[in-house]
Amino acid sequence: MPHIDTRKNLARLLAPTTVAVVGANDQLGMSNNAVRPMLAAGREVILVNPRRDTVYERSVFTDLTTAVHTGVRIDAVLSLVSADRSIELIEEAATLGCAGVVIAAAGFAEAGEEGLARQQLLLDVADRTGLAVIGPNCAGFKNVPLGVNLFTGGWLKLPVSGLHTIGGVSMISQSGFLVRSAMAAAGERHLGVSIAVSSGNEAVCDLADYLAVLAEDPQTSVICLIIETIRRPSEFFTAVAAARAAGKPVIALKLGRSERSKRIMQSHTGAIADDSWVYELAFRDHGVISAGDIDDLLDRAQLFVQLPSQRHQRMDRIGLITTSGGVATLATDIAEELHVVLPELQEIENWIRERVPGDTVNPLDLTGFVMSKAELMEEVFDKYAEHVDILGLGWWAGAQDEGWAATLLDPFSRVAQHHEIPFVVTPIEATSIGDWVSPWRHKNLSFARGMESFFRAVHGMNIHVSTPPYRLKEQVSPGLNRRVALPKLVDSEVGRIVGFADAMQLLSGVGIEVAPWIVIEDGGTVDIGSLGDQLVVKLADVAHRTEIGAVRVGVAHHQLSEAVAEMRSIATMHDVSSRVAVQAMVSGHAEAFAGLQCRSGLGPLVLLGAGGVLIEVLHKVSGRFLPIDEQDLESLVNEVASSVSVLRGQKPWSREALGKLVAGLNRLWFEHGDWLDSVDLNPLIITSSGVVAVDALLVAR
Repeated sequence: MPHIDTRKNLARLLAPTTVAVVGANDQLGMSNNAVRPMLAAGREVILVNPRRDTVYERSVFTDLTTAVHTGVRIDAVLSLVSADRSIELIEEAATLGCAGVVIAAAGFAEAGEEGLARQQLLLDVADRTGLAVIGPNCAGFKNVPLGVNLFTGGWLKLPVSGLHTIGGVSMISQSGFLVRSAMAAAGERHLGVSIAVSSGNEAVCDLADYLAVLAEDPQTSVICLIIETIRRPSEFFTAVAAARAAGKPVIALKLGRSERSKRIMQSHTGAIADDSWVYELAFRDHGVISAGDIDDLLDRAQLFVQLPSQRHQRMDRIGLITTSGGVATLATDIAEELHVVLPELQEIENWIRERVPGDTVNPLDLTGFVMSKAELMEEVFDKYAEHVDILGLGWWAGAQDEGWAATLLDPFSRVAQHHEIPFVVTPIEATSIGDWVSPWRHKNLSFARGMESFFRAVHGMNIHVSTPPYRLKEQVSPGLNRRVALPKLVDSEVGRIVGFADAMQLLSGVGIEVAPWIVIEDGGTVDIGSLGDQLVVKLADVAHRTEIGAVRVGVAHHQLSEAVAEMRSIATMHDVSSRVAVQAMVSGHAEAFAGLQCRSGLGPLVLLGAGGVLIEVLHKVSGRFLPIDEQDLESLVNEVASSVSVLRGQKPWSREALGKLVAGLNRLWFEHGDWLDSVDLNPLIITSSGVVAVDALLVAR
């Protein structure tokens, strides 16, 4: 648990009155990147270097203590000294009452055992004193409105939020390089940056801390995250909720994403519920907007900073007006590729056709005839604004376009002042937004960086305003109410697993229907008459039996002895257990997949989706974090059943039966989640009367 004063000190560190740079050196690139921009802006900087009399043509102090003894109260310190010297520095800074230190040096947890030990020393000081620490192994931070630049990642001129510039984009990145990329992307859209942090190793302050501080920062209106990992999920999502409650959307780019469809083809829950998929699920539940790359990240942020929070609303009906038939056609193509629906606006079609020649209404080509008549243009803009949730104008907004852009911006802005919906100007291409747009933003116009950028921004807005506050769930410790003894475990190629017989009994015990079965021990024989005429014969205690050919289906009674002998021969060949399972062959109209992932990085979860060939068609497995309540269960079942129902010729899946299955898995986790790693039910047979498990892979921790 972090020191109680850490976040208070972090807030002071990120908005400092006085800053010091220890190791300041005008021959060092990292020092120049941080110091020169502040000096050029007239910002006072305390320079510390015991080996120099002057740096940057200014006098220097030999250490922080000497500076403070002159009567200076230092809030923020940038350490440009070595890893070992940084440990000494944070002790000194804490003693002097500094709020925090930015440690640029590497050589900590990323550098092996010696580095881990060094990082623990740093953490011990912070835990004892409440000192906030950014890094180590980071590029530092910027507070652009205050002119604070304790950032070593290269000089970057950014628009400053103020009278003529819309701003308030704050960002936290676990990659020092990418935070600079994100700031540059904000600049391309001419959006003002508030605070930008490179968090590095996060030895003391992590994403949850930065997010909580930014949620209360008056200069921040939207928060962008570049994430490698979330170290404290509960605290992080609590901070997300605080930010959203303050009207500040949270947008995240998760690094390390993968191509989902190929991994879904694998059967094990660990392959499906990989890091990327789990993060997507958690983001959706908590209202975090996902981005695919840096441009996507800032595209989704751009409307939030241009519209006041009271105008953040759903924008389902998108109206689009262009000045070219080619632009209208291309915009339609882009919308279709992004699955954006542009309504036909049939209710105004006749009115438009009487005034504007052409074939389509949305997008509309104004044509040169209309563009020459300002009053008519205003009538058209006004008519569209009455029937859509957001109105886009495909027009010029680049650095070279100021001269003639006013031809349309004048009438567009005049109409915008009489409507509550957003009026957005966007070029068709992903151009840089010119700095000349700032006065137009104060005339009720917003700007997007290209047509795809415009559609992304609308999508991000709809996610934010449509996601309700996250429902806090009761914290559960699985295993406390276990009703049966722990099963015997079997060694396998994937670790210790539950044998087939015990696995089937565990499923039955939590209310999951299983196909009738028996297990034949070595040299044993049993009566299989009750299993029906068609049988499945397989090695019982093998994790991935199909990979070694240890399954036979459609076996008749008279073929049983031969099939059992074949299974035992395969067992001998692969040096695995020779116990054989014989099961009734279950017929149905589809296959499903379900499972548990008890130890994902963000918490335990249940998975449900189509199996067999349908998994290739739908490319989708759904899930919810555990424990699930009635609302979770209903939404999960409806999500899966609805996705299947769109397939032609597919019989409906019983929602009641799926609900019983999910409830059984929830109970299985509740009773056994303390020792289980994952549960894989694949395949599940969908029959006219229910869902039947014919196999199960339960892997222990």
